Amino acid sequence: MVPQYLKDFNNTLAEFRELFPVNKWTPEFRDNLINDYSFFSSRVEDPKLQYGETIRFLNGETIRGANFKSLTGISKHQAILKNIIDYIDSFNLSEDSIKNIHRTLMEDEEAWEAEFRKELIGNYRNIPTVGSRQPLFEDKEYAPHFNLEIIMASNIDFFNRAFEDIDNNIEEKHILNRVAYFHNKFLNEIHPFADGNGRVCRIIIGTILMKNNCPPIFPEIKTTEEQIEYITTIMKCEQTNSDEPLTKYFALGMTEYLKVRIDENRSSK
Repeated sequence: MVPQYLKDFNNTLAEFRELFPVNKWTPEFRDNLINDYSFFSSRVEDPKLQYGETIRFLNGETIRGANFKSLTGISKHQAILKNIIDYIDSFNLSEDSIKNIHRTLMEDEEAWEAEFRKELIGNYRNIPTVGSRQPLFEDKEYAPHFNLEIIMASNIDFFNRAFEDIDNNIEEKHILNRVAYFHNKFLNEIHPFADGNGRVCRIIIGTILMKNNCPPIFPEIKTTEEQIEYITTIMKCEQTNSDEPLTKYFALGMTEYLKVRIDENRSSK
């Protein structure tokens, strides 16, 4: 039995595909999707980002008095996703492709929130890492660094098997269930890099969506309240040992985003 929130997503996605088939996307339409995805993904971790000025910056406008460290970081996120989508058919999820995303994303010292360590660009961390979740939640210690090579090598097979067996008419095989599983395993359990894990994770999620004829979309995150909702949802997954809260969060947020796009198209006619 597919829950209603997944049925709603399926129906809205089908309507979006009919209105906006991929082969008819204009460069502007594609870039608007990528810009929104890049903003919501980056806003999760950077409350200094403001939607309006960020989108203008990503569209090539000059922004005065802005936080250029934040904007430069999101610009790199955007460029990576654009490049992957341009060659989406040839993208394969592997340790090398994940490391390459990290290498490109984190090659500049300004991209790092943690201590910058050049030798860890594009490489798994060689230090223990504790995720800071204060003051709302307890901190989280991630997978031990000395086992990461084995952990990642074994989980890549699980990730690929899950992504190769997607059926949106079956709850456990639904694409949003699959990406929620990947998100929770990669980001909230393994956390393979010293910094940049969330951005790498969400870039991969956007890529997997596109490989399955779904636009790169993410629940809208523009405010602190929306940021907290995302983090709280992750905590619920850990507390219940279930991907269902994140699957539902993705479904509700992505359905709303698609509906806005559909309504904009209707009102423009």
